[in-house]
Amino acid sequence: MTVAAEKFSKKFDEAAAHPKYRGAYDKDDASGKGMTLVEAKFKDTKIYLLVDRVEDRIYSAKFFAYGGKVSVAIGETLCTMIKGLTLDEACSLKGGDIEVYLRDEPEISAVPESKQKAFANVEELLKVVHQAYPTAKAVAEVSASIDKNDVKALSSSELSMAEQVWMGLSKEDQITQINMVLDDKVRPALMSDGGNVQVLDVIDGEKV
Repeated sequence: MTVAAEKFSKKFDEAAAHPKYRGAYDKDDASGKGMTLVEAKFKDTKIYLLVDRVEDRIYSAKFFAYGGKVSVAIGETLCTMIKGLTLDEACSLKGGDIEVYLRDEPEISAVPESKQKAFANVEELLKVVHQAYPTAKAVAEVSASIDKNDVKALSSSELSMAEQVWMGLSKEDQITQINMVLDDKVRPALMSDGGNVQVLDVIDGEKV
């Protein structure tokens, strides 16, 4: 019995062979651009998003896929498609949208039938993104509020004093101050959607 070769579209092969968005972002990348960092993982794919906090719009995306070329092509295409979308718009995408985008011809599938089920992972990954965003945004808002209110508005001489005062606080007092910012600027919006955020620790007076 002869086994027919599995055929993929040219767009699929290009995305799998030459991914442009493979990589990762960290908190420094996000804070340096005034963005929220959202990380989400499902099965063999992890995605990193930089999201504008004001518009909830995705500025950029990167991914790592630890499976085969199907996972790489899906991750690459997802990052391509969601750039510039709001988070809600991005999270409304379906696996079928990715598959259609990868087609060379409208009526011809981008992948063999045996690989179609891999596209279902897209929706599950985006569910994780949607769940992770409120907390990630809250942490980014707190960090930005602290920087804006306690650091950037001060002169160089005052900055040194402010840093000394902040670092002189106990960890419990630092958490209390952060919670005050959360109560004022973040928690009301989160709680209206049935969510919340909790500060578990402050590391070296900088990382929450």
